[in-house]
Amino acid sequence: MPRLADLKHALSSWAPGDAPCTSWLLPELRTLLRAEFAGAYRPSATDTGWSIDFMEGAGAAAAENVQIFRRYVAKLPASEEFVGLSNPHLVQEQQRNQVMLLPELARLRAMDEDGPAAGLFRALGIVGHDQIRLLVCDGPRQLAWVGATREEPFTAREVRLLRRLCRPLGERLRLERQLAHPGVMAAALDAALEALTAPAFIVGPHYKIEVANRAGLSLLARDHASVTTSIRQSALRGPRRAFSITHLGRAGEPAYLLAIRKESSGVAERVALAQKRWGLSVRQARVLELVATGATNKEIAGTLACAEATVENHLTELFRRSGARSRAGLVGRLIG
Repeated sequence: MPRLADLKHALSSWAPGDAPCTSWLLPELRTLLRAEFAGAYRPSATDTGWSIDFMEGAGAAAAENVQIFRRYVAKLPASEEFVGLSNPHLVQEQQRNQVMLLPELARLRAMDEDGPAAGLFRALGIVGHDQIRLLVCDGPRQLAWVGATREEPFTAREVRLLRRLCRPLGERLRLERQLAHPGVMAAALDAALEALTAPAFIVGPHYKIEVANRAGLSLLARDHASVTTSIRQSALRGPRRAFSITHLGRAGEPAYLLAIRKESSGVAERVALAQKRWGLSVRQARVLELVATGATNKEIAGTLACAEATVENHLTELFRRSGARSRAGLVGRLIG
């Protein structure tokens, strides 16, 4: 379906300054689902009841319906569930990212004549209408309620269409939520990185290190070029990857990586002590560290972007300074 494919593409294409996706998605969704009204909103709990982070609609009397809904929500008492359906901050697993029709919603015991939603449906004039809805969630947290209403029953066709939009819509809403609070997100990222004891980096295009925690800054001070090379090899899934790599890039954004160094048995700390004790250069200390992880001369040469003969020269000097006669003896003296 060309229209569905276009919507999925539009959801995955983001540029700075773009309007929230619901502002242009809902009219298209209304047409796609052959609905009289399509809407989207996100509720949020307050100390006294509930509020609406955002709500938009498309269809006849959409603006009036949005105002009716907002007034209704403003009068809701404090409770764990929103309109008797679910807690938007802790959505039940069986409701997350699931398309539901009115009969399924009725089984959730929220559609009784005396239920919490009955008054709202009467005010909106949709009593007796069919409904289709999707709770777009990020884990247990609701990103948005997205749905539509019409007089005739929705069919399996509309269920399939809305279900196919779930993933790209969720990714877009998650991105928009993060962009709405860039200062908070940046502070959270800094705090998370500093909580890591291992060197950690945010790496931008062309493997340029943009952010590092304190352990990462210390490692960069010792051997910046080697760190960059190791991150690149880990991202390319080279042998003996020294960093765990998480891709942070989204559609429409530059590719960024989270690189966290894999620490093993305190090797880095022992190498730092050996460097002082044996008077090693930065490059000799890096070779010693790689030897301790079991890397071969060829792998060390690849990591350090040098010839194998250069690695052998470094090893000879390491043997001399440590008093070891073999690689095993060198590692033994390192950890002894």
